[in-house]
Amino acid sequence: MSTKHFVPQLIAATVLRTLEDNLVGKKICTTKFSGEISKKGDSVTFPGLADPTISPYTGSISYEDLQDAGLTMPINQADYFAFKVTDIEKAQAELDMKGSQANRAAYKMAQACDTYIMNLYGQAGNTVTAATVTTANVLSVIGTFEQLLAENNVADNQMWMIIPPWLRLKLKLAGVKFQINNGTNGKGYMAWTNELGYDVFVNNQTVNTGTTAVPVSHILCGSYNSIAFADQITETENLRLQSSFDDAVRGLHLYDAKVIKPLELATGALTLGAESTI
Repeated sequence: MSTKHFVPQLIAATVLRTLEDNLVGKKICTTKFSGEISKKGDSVTFPGLADPTISPYTGSISYEDLQDAGLTMPINQADYFAFKVTDIEKAQAELDMKGSQANRAAYKMAQACDTYIMNLYGQAGNTVTAATVTTANVLSVIGTFEQLLAENNVADNQMWMIIPPWLRLKLKLAGVKFQINNGTNGKGYMAWTNELGYDVFVNNQTVNTGTTAVPVSHILCGSYNSIAFADQITETENLRLQSSFDDAVRGLHLYDAKVIKPLELATGALTLGAESTI
């Protein structure tokens, strides 16, 4: 087989790719919506009914019509990818450059959703006092998040927390045990612990308003019903370009997220603290 047009850089592209973060944004949201998403500006509905009224019993019963308490959410976020791949020798075509990079594009779209969801921390109804975290106080600081949600009737088995890697290290040094690559409960999260009583996700998209050396991470902790999320990949196309000997792939992702139960969501700015002794 001829290697005249062999381009090693294309092969390297299939292996020298950025290591992927553990994306969790969609896992912690409620996604049970109705409606069609076909274009930016469409709306979807998350169904729900108002709570029934509790009345004293005096010998007779009246039945009320429960009001619709569903949430309508517009879809205002739109991301796309579009790239072309120049014709190459069959040996290199077998590397499935289009398929490989399309999968990579799908991952990057999901990463954009994670970043968007993490930036909703300002809508949380509960705020933990900002703290500098060390192994000496990490359990009490983390416990405050759980306390705030429990006071708003969030059960442990419905509670999640998203933390950055540095905070996981603090917890591990304090004696909390994590399991990696575990799909317990079908949630598919990559690092978790049941020692704290709720699901813990480790994610690099946690908002950092500090520096790389001394991060100030805005932690999110909530119930699985606190944030609504809806999305649809509306266009994914393979096409042959007319102006060059290239194949092209493009796709469009429509999505949005909204805090729907702010009292079931807590946030706090935690700063990485130096350790004097461990």
